[in-house]
Amino acid sequence: MARVPASEPVRRVGRPRVDPTARDGEPREEILDAAAKLFSTVGYARTTTRAVAAASGLRQPSLFHYFPTKEDLLAELLDRTVSPALAFLHWLLEQPARPEVQLYALAWRDTDNLCAGPHNLGALQLLPEARAERFSPFWTKRTKLQRGYRTLVRDCGAVDAELTTELVFGLVESVIVWYRRGGRHGRAAVAHGVARGALRLTTGRSGEFPRQRAAAVALLGSAPGPAVC
Repeated sequence: MARVPASEPVRRVGRPRVDPTARDGEPREEILDAAAKLFSTVGYARTTTRAVAAASGLRQPSLFHYFPTKEDLLAELLDRTVSPALAFLHWLLEQPARPEVQLYALAWRDTDNLCAGPHNLGALQLLPEARAERFSPFWTKRTKLQRGYRTLVRDCGAVDAELTTELVFGLVESVIVWYRRGGRHGRAAVAHGVARGALRLTTGRSGEFPRQRAAAVALLGSAPGPAVC
């Protein structure tokens, strides 16, 4: 029997769709998209795996092939709100940039990720169900991300690094409450506004921080992940 080369990931064989001609995307991503939409509109508690399967063009047993439980769907969606920013933080701390530039870049990337996509995944962390032990990996990652903010806030010379970190982190996550997809303010403008606000909170200075923004944009342009606007 032929062996799969070690450099190539082994992919699980897909399951048949109810209507094979209805969609041509990756089933796992379509399941997540359907779940995100239902969780955001109908609510997590009222959404059934049968409804998610139907919305993604699959039979319920086929959905279980990808996600055995509804909790697994929520866990994956929650992870996507924090893992990209955490991965960027790890990369960022290895770059020879000034703390203010790094903080601007982190706040921009984190905000942009929370505003990305058609559904407000960040709001899922506000669900009472998200506090269950099953989702502790998400909260652990979120804590690590917040600690990264604290490192940068402290390096920027904040008088009270603990309180300032809470304020900056709260500012970034506030977009899950007020940002409107397709609204007057686009993702890039919101991300830059939040990043600028993070520097104002940290440094105690007003202004637009044009030098920090320019340096952060250059830094973001060399980083792995989505391009900066």
